[in-house]
Amino acid sequence: MRIAVGRLFAELTHLNPIPTTLKNFEAGGIQFGRDMLDSSAHLREIGGFTEAAQGERDTELVPTMSAWAMPAGRMDTDTHRFLKDRFLEELGRVGDVDGILLALHGAMSSEDEPDVEGDLLETIRQEWGEGVPIVITLDHHANITRRIIGSVDAVAGYQTEPHLDSFEIGVKAARIMFQILRGEVTPTIRWRKIPMIATGNLLAPEGPLGPFFAEAKTFEEQSAILAVSIFPEFPYADTPELGWSVVAVSDDAPEMAQEIADHLARGLWEKRRLFLPEGRPSPKEAVEHALQTTGGPIVLGDYGDNTAGGATGDSPVILRELLGKDLGGKALLTIVDPGAAARASNAGVGETITVEVGGKIDTLHYQPVEVSGLVKALTDGRYPSMLGESTMGRTAVLEVGDIYLVVSETAGLNVDPRIYRSVGLEPEEAKIVVVKCAFNFRAYYEPFAAEMIVVDSPGVTAQDLHSRADEYKLAPRPLFPLDEDVQFEM
Repeated sequence: MRIAVGRLFAELTHLNPIPTTLKNFEAGGIQFGRDMLDSSAHLREIGGFTEAAQGERDTELVPTMSAWAMPAGRMDTDTHRFLKDRFLEELGRVGDVDGILLALHGAMSSEDEPDVEGDLLETIRQEWGEGVPIVITLDHHANITRRIIGSVDAVAGYQTEPHLDSFEIGVKAARIMFQILRGEVTPTIRWRKIPMIATGNLLAPEGPLGPFFAEAKTFEEQSAILAVSIFPEFPYADTPELGWSVVAVSDDAPEMAQEIADHLARGLWEKRRLFLPEGRPSPKEAVEHALQTTGGPIVLGDYGDNTAGGATGDSPVILRELLGKDLGGKALLTIVDPGAAARASNAGVGETITVEVGGKIDTLHYQPVEVSGLVKALTDGRYPSMLGESTMGRTAVLEVGDIYLVVSETAGLNVDPRIYRSVGLEPEEAKIVVVKCAFNFRAYYEPFAAEMIVVDSPGVTAQDLHSRADEYKLAPRPLFPLDEDVQFEM
């Protein structure tokens, strides 16, 4: 069995004013052929594909292309066309294959196409025909569309928040592919769209989504059910088919699959208010609480400037609350500011500079803050992330009293401690650590954090969606919680 494998991964929002370009994908990583497998052999979905294939006789995974970028604004048209054309070219280059196995995000949009993955999959299906099965994995923030469902044989989505099961989901998808190719199953997909989006308590398994994911796994234990996936959607994407989805894949049992999808969708709708934002502290309240708390580190999740969700990364709001305070220890922060990074680089290590930081990209929500600091370190911005080696571009550490401010040219995945360790800072030794993340940081900081606090902060990814309902131009309306009177009928 020859199975083509590939990966295309980015989470793109209409709310970030900076479009995603080819440079963003080059910074994240674009790889072809064997380089793709070699760099991802033990990582995430591709690692899962590889692991599953090792137990199969006469099976060859044929690498095509992998590309990912930091979450940001919609792709420009040229970038979309390049990625699509090159992806199709690389698929064509491998010759005849028995199946196509892809790791996709599911929430990519561009200036010319609101459904990037659906458009790509539809073209693959048209060019490769119905005889070649297509199986995909998706981040559970994927936006499921008619074109996605109509173009693939099976779908497997993440089942945890933070996303810790991408490797296992890769194994699941690959095994479904092997079953299809051996003639052991005949997959059928049924799904249900739910007219809602949410930014609140989406943690799983401990949050209110947990029981639904657990029930989905219980359904998968039935012999006729291959995969059941719940997609809480990426709420910051303004697309024509925006909304949560449940997708069930069966072995030639379409009625059972539809019943499962409808059952879970109905339950999620009934509990929809549980997924709305909880009362969370403001930046001022969070900092005051951290300073009054003995020990550390206290980890503050900057919800509104969540770079893992497409925010700009240049919020100085928490920095402003820290300045001038007796911190009782070190505070670590990151801010995207190409000008400040350049100033520090030109000055050199050991020099003191005065510079305004932040508030230059997202000028709607932020204003720059002036700081004077010692240039403590300079790096090329490369750091290991959960998606492989990543880069923030030219990066500097400014020591502003007890505040250690990491300024960089581009946004990084400030989710786990490695981004700070890459510039010589140790989060375990800090009093306060600020992460540009809403939820995923918990898994990485829980082993040593004294406390973890999600902060109700302003920005592109702020938790209050109702107040910005007029920013959604393409989304189907009415849509909960953007609108008050929403009916869900099946």
